Amino acid sequence: MTTTRNLTILLTDIKGFSDKTSHKSRADIDAMLAEHREIVLPALEDRGGRLLKTIGDAFLMTFDSPTNAVLAGVAVQDALRKRNEGRVGDDRLEVRIAINVGEVNITDSDVFGEPVNITARIEGIAEAGEVFFTEGVYLAMNKAEVPSSEVGRFKLKGIEGEFKIYKVRRETPLSGTSVPPQAAVASARVIEVGDPAPKAWVVGSRPTAPSAPLSEKEAKRAKRRVFLRRAAATALDVFICSVVAGMLAGGDQETVEIRHRPQAERAAEAADEAADEAADEAEDAEVTLGKGGLTVKDKKGGDEIHLGAGGLTVKEKGRTEVNISLPLSVSKGVTEVLSDDGRTRVSTRKKRKSGKDKLFPFIWIALNMLALTAWMTTPGKRALGFKVVRHEDGATPDWKIYLIRTVLTFVSVTPAGLGYLWAWWEKDGRGWHDLLAGTRVVRVEGKSA
Repeated sequence: MTTTRNLTILLTDIKGFSDKTSHKSRADIDAMLAEHREIVLPALEDRGGRLLKTIGDAFLMTFDSPTNAVLAGVAVQDALRKRNEGRVGDDRLEVRIAINVGEVNITDSDVFGEPVNITARIEGIAEAGEVFFTEGVYLAMNKAEVPSSEVGRFKLKGIEGEFKIYKVRRETPLSGTSVPPQAAVASARVIEVGDPAPKAWVVGSRPTAPSAPLSEKEAKRAKRRVFLRRAAATALDVFICSVVAGMLAGGDQETVEIRHRPQAERAAEAADEAADEAADEAEDAEVTLGKGGLTVKDKKGGDEIHLGAGGLTVKEKGRTEVNISLPLSVSKGVTEVLSDDGRTRVSTRKKRKSGKDKLFPFIWIALNMLALTAWMTTPGKRALGFKVVRHEDGATPDWKIYLIRTVLTFVSVTPAGLGYLWAWWEKDGRGWHDLLAGTRVVRVEGKSA
């Protein structure tokens, strides 16, 4: 028989459970789940929680009191923090907790309805080590007992409307345990989270009802799309920084020098050049250089070439065949033009490259640091739907980690961009800069990129 009742729903889930179990034996997995149960379940039941079902690494609990449900979640996180002291990597046991309140349908062995679906969606965005809950829980609980802060507004796929999500503020010690401060993340963004919610969370299913696994070919295609999308984001970052650096550097410049010199000086220089060229033919020609210019006369045939201030004259056997004035001559970078006053204007063009290339590294660091600390992402990644988080727990890195990552991007790009290409082979899609800084790039929706 099905009844309805207004209850508080609490859902727990081990962070990175699939990765942890992928390289463990069955005995190690059983030992981990047993320890998880010994720590988590008593802390939940001590506050009045009732275990409805266990699915792998997840507990679905119901509470009569929203306040007790949140305090139970805090007790779990406090117990796990104590357990994880001095442990790193897969040896840590970290849990995400989501809480919602509403009218649900109850059977002898199950609970279902939209409040359960919403709880499953919230668990998908909850951070490891934190207790996330909906606005309904926030309004119903005793706020004096549970200091909290707003996380942001979220749109959950498959569920109508937007949801304001809160989390327990860890600056204030709860349950007698002092916890290091962690900044609240307030945001007015609307983020779509998760795939369409299932009708009910039934035995044997996961909270977010994963879709059918991709084939190997589809998985490679999806990986390639993400890789290319991230490459486009990086290219956009480079373009933006190049534009800013170019604007600050002022761009390439070209200078033009114009001066005047007598035509006679120019003619003398031309005559000197012609004399040098004619030297090789001196045995068969008579070369005369005087005030009138340069004259080259063939001793045998009587042909004559005269180059002077008036121009170039070519005579063949005493008869003038060619007479050319020389108002213009051009050489690389220099243009000489005969002006009206009989003097030659010399125009010299010089190009000077801007300091954009030298300025680019500083613009790259400054612009990326501003964007990362403000948005958790760079301008290009923000435009294409990515953000940068800590690899270990998916939390927001501090500014020091962001600075290390930004500087290390130069290490990744130096050997022909190999550090960036490394993301193609690395299982989590991390380049050298991410591996060294302890970060990774994820989709805004919370799906790993």
